[in-house]
Amino acid sequence: MRQLIQLFGAVCLTAGAVLFFTQPAGPAGADQVKALHEENRLLKDQLKTAKTALADAQKATYSENAQDAGKTGQTDGGKDADEKAEPETVTKMILTLSRGDTSKDASDSLERSGIIKSSSEFERYLNDQGLSGKIQIGQHEVDSSMDFGRLAKELTTVKQ
Repeated sequence: MRQLIQLFGAVCLTAGAVLFFTQPAGPAGADQVKALHEENRLLKDQLKTAKTALADAQKATYSENAQDAGKTGQTDGGKDADEKAEPETVTKMILTLSRGDTSKDASDSLERSGIIKSSSEFERYLNDQGLSGKIQIGQHEVDSSMDFGRLAKELTTVKQ
């Protein structure tokens, strides 16, 4: 029994020595971790900015295409100029959701892009339907003609 305890002590001492010499120095390791966390935060900020810029570009491109279609002489079925209704512009975009994005992030992006009018109303809808925790990562094709139900179905569908 005594030999077993001595062996156990020797194993613990050896393991401690190995861990001591293989671990980075305390403060330098902590500084590296802080630097990596800061870099990660900056990259997330850049990604959000890029997503917003992409959504704005998609919205602008679609609006320009809709305006160009109106200028090319497309007719409205023979209605007089006085009877013409203002055409409703449909905004389309691809919403990319990444790991860690929440339903609030998705709602805010949809509002900024003009897909929905109120992110808080859409967030409330998702909560009421029990879908706020079921948002799936991936690329979701959405447009402003979709109602909350269709948007929610798209955002909760698993993308390959």
